[in-house]
Amino acid sequence: MKIFSIKDNGKFEEFSQTPFQNEHEEKILENWIEANSDDILEDGKLLIIGRQVTTNLGSFIDLLGIDREGNTVTIELKRDRTPRETLAQALEYASFVSDLDVDNLEEILQNYMSDESLSIAEYHKNYFELAEDEAVSFNKEQRVVIIGQRITSEIRQTSSFLRKKGIKVTCLEFSFFQ
Repeated sequence: MKIFSIKDNGKFEEFSQTPFQNEHEEKILENWIEANSDDILEDGKLLIIGRQVTTNLGSFIDLLGIDREGNTVTIELKRDRTPRETLAQALEYASFVSDLDVDNLEEILQNYMSDESLSIAEYHKNYFELAEDEAVSFNKEQRVVIIGQRITSEIRQTSSFLRKKGIKVTCLEFSFFQ
């Protein structure tokens, strides 16, 4: 696909698609996704509650979020293609998150926002503009989002299989143009 900008003289100038990892660290991608999290899930907004969250195995979840229903969403980012182990890594993170209770999630949010007084229930309710009588149950289900410049066929096929089995896995590809 070709993408153009229009110069001051009215002429088209073509952008060239370039590999993201050549000039950017994963941290840049994290910043962009964090700032635009509402465009990640196909069924709604996403509240980011943590970044580089340490798991019980000493690994780090790139971004951790909560959807409108209170389900947790682990986001694994890759600057380039997604090797096979990407899905195993993301599922490992989801398995860790599945054991978190509301107090654990609230502590992650408080650390992320640097505010020990935050209530995850109130913050969630305000973010999603829920009615006063609308309550959610946090972390009933876990979702996985894998974002990479190129999602490999192995990841696509396995993610599709997991979705058929009821595990919500979403894969997003991005392109970078200069």
